[in-house]
Amino acid sequence: MYGKSGRMMIYYCPFCGGSTPKSRRSLLFHSLTDEEQRRLSNLIKGLETVQGVKAAFGEPDIYQPQGERKTIPERDGKPETTTVYSVMIYTKLSDVANIHVTVCGMDSVGFGFHSKPIEKEKSKE
Repeated sequence: MYGKSGRMMIYYCPFCGGSTPKSRRSLLFHSLTDEEQRRLSNLIKGLETVQGVKAAFGEPDIYQPQGERKTIPERDGKPETTTVYSVMIYTKLSDVANIHVTVCGMDSVGFGFHSKPIEKEKSKE
């Protein structure tokens, strides 16, 4: 089917049957500690509108007019619906996470904390 996406976890090689290697995610992305998640949650507490977010944090570092897409599949005779949301991203509020602010509806917002990639030290040549 076109337009559908999904994810599949592969635990064994489909060719040789051997186990797949352990995840290397912890080597690629920072972990958000409970303490950092609480700090970020407190930072966004009470922010419910785009104006409130901009008053607290200023203009976003990155603005994606079509940053998030949500599809609700056909169900109970209702057609499939896809909604596109703009996303404001703040990269300087945490050393280990970016704050994604999804603009929902007319002016309400939702928040997500996304781990930043771990930057490799550049070798001196």
